[in-house]
Amino acid sequence: MSEQLTEEEKTYCHYHPDIETNVKCSNCGKPICPDDMIFSSVGIKCKECARPVGRMVAGPKPIYYLRGALAGLGTAIAGGIALMILRAIIPFGGFIFAMILGYALGESISWAARRNTGLGLQIIAGISAVLAFTIGGYLFGPVLLGRFFLSLNPFGLLMSGIGIFIAVARLKE
Repeated sequence: MSEQLTEEEKTYCHYHPDIETNVKCSNCGKPICPDDMIFSSVGIKCKECARPVGRMVAGPKPIYYLRGALAGLGTAIAGGIALMILRAIIPFGGFIFAMILGYALGESISWAARRNTGLGLQIIAGISAVLAFTIGGYLFGPVLLGRFFLSLNPFGLLMSGIGIFIAVARLKE
């Protein structure tokens, strides 16, 4: 003969009090019905315990910021010089050059930082992009009396903005 459970020994689902169950969450121990079960690598969990809580990493190591900054500096100098030369040869390629340079900056910093992302690396990418577009002649005009003057060329500012956006967006989390 099978023993039947009395009303006191029966357990009911935490989320559906009218459904009887014998399964409990492996994390918190709440009784759960088949509708609320989520199978994980460490057992059956309830909806609350199985919910992802975001990235569990603390961020890139400090050495990755240094490597990203060095890669950004190198790419900014080389890209800025290449941009300056290409602008002289092909005057109407600024939009494409800006996009390529922005992507190259973001990619080189990402590669140097071992594909880490985050605000610190985005700042490095933004500074590197400003440097590259300054060298390329988009942001600043000629040197007058030993000082740089901001270029009032709206096309150059737009192209720089696009390149900076692409470099920074490449490192967004």
